[in-house]
Amino acid sequence: MSDTTILETSIRQRISDAGGFLPFDSFMQAALYEPGLGYYETQAIFGDSGDFITGADLGPWLSLGFSDLILWGWRELGQPSEWILLEQGGGSGRLLLSVLKELEKQGICLPARIIEVECSQNLIQAQKKLFLESGFVIEHLASLADAGALENVLVMSNELPDAFPVRCFRWKDGEFFERGVADRNGFQWQDSDTPLQHDVPLISEVIRKQWPEGYCSEWNPGLRSWQKELAAVIKRGYSFCVDYGYSQQEYYRANRQEGTLLAHFKHQAVDTVFAQLGLQDITAHIDFSAMLSAGLEHDLKPLLWMPQGAWLAQSPLVQERVRQLAISPDVESLRLMTQAKRMLLPSGMGESFKLFVQGSSEMTTAPTFLSGFNRVADIRIKPTV
Repeated sequence: MSDTTILETSIRQRISDAGGFLPFDSFMQAALYEPGLGYYETQAIFGDSGDFITGADLGPWLSLGFSDLILWGWRELGQPSEWILLEQGGGSGRLLLSVLKELEKQGICLPARIIEVECSQNLIQAQKKLFLESGFVIEHLASLADAGALENVLVMSNELPDAFPVRCFRWKDGEFFERGVADRNGFQWQDSDTPLQHDVPLISEVIRKQWPEGYCSEWNPGLRSWQKELAAVIKRGYSFCVDYGYSQQEYYRANRQEGTLLAHFKHQAVDTVFAQLGLQDITAHIDFSAMLSAGLEHDLKPLLWMPQGAWLAQSPLVQERVRQLAISPDVESLRLMTQAKRMLLPSGMGESFKLFVQGSSEMTTAPTFLSGFNRVADIRIKPTV
C-alpha cells in the first residue's frame, strides 16, 4: 500500500469518527504534517526539483534584505554582545545560512545563540546536513514554545503562517457556516448543518455587509496561537515576517468569492486541494489585519507593513549588490538581476509578498530606511458600524 493510500485511509477514518464531517483545518493538518505521510514530512518540496520556489531560491536578495533588518534590529537593541537569532519554519535552512554568512561579512558581533524552530523531522534532517560544515552551531527546537522567554532576540520567518491549517466558511443568511470535508466516493466539500456559534472568524461587519449570499473563504485560526507564542518568546526584541497576503479589507473583498485556498504541485498552482494527498502543498494567503490584532492582544507592537519589492529596493545591502553587478554585467550578473526583478517587481513577488515587523512592548520604532513606505495603518481593522 502506498503512502498516499495510507494517508487517504487515515483521513477517511477521521471523517467517519467525526460523524461524516471533518473541519478543513483537520484535513489540511493531516495532508501536510501527518508523521511519515504528510507533504512536509516526505517530499523534496523546495527549489527547481520541488513544487514551488521561495524567495530563498532566487539569489541573494532575500537574505540581504533580512540581513539589513537584523543589523538594524541589533543596533536598536543596543548592539548587545549576547543576543539571539531565531528562525521559525526555515525549510531547507539556506536562508538562515546565507544571512549568517552576510552578518559575518559585516563584522558585527554574531549571535550567541542561533535557533531553528522546525516541526518537520524531514526538514530538520535537511537543515542539519546543510549546517554540518558551515562552522555555525545551530540549536533545533520542535516548537516555538520550547524557546522560553528570550532577551535581545530577533525572530525571522519566510512563508511560515501561510502553511498553518485554515478553516473554511460559507456566508448564508447573514451567518457563518463551516465548510468541511465529507467522504462520498472521494473527498468533497460539505457545509455544516448549523451556523458557527463559537470561534467565529473575526471579520469586520463593514466588510461582511458587502458579501453576496453564498460567499466562500477561509480564516487562519493558527495566527492567534502563533502570535501568543511569539509574544511569550520575544521578551525584548523584534519579529520580521515575510509572507504573501493582504489587509482584511482586500482579503475579503466581495468579488473574491472563493477565497485564496489552493495547492501547489510541480510548480503549478491548482485548486483541487483534495487530490494527490501528501504529494502537493496546500496554502492560503495571510490576513495581516488578523495577525496584527492577535499580536496586539499580547503586547506585540505592529511597527511596519509594506510590500516586499519596496523593502528590498530600499535595503542598503541590496542596493550595494546591484551596484556591484552593474560594474561587471556578465552572464552570472544578468542571471542574478533577472532573479532580482522577480523578487522586486509587482508582476513577480514584489507586491503580493509583504514584510511585517513587530516589536516587544518597549520597541517603538520601525526601520528608518523603510519609514517612507510604511503602510501599517492600512491593516488595522476598521471599527464595525
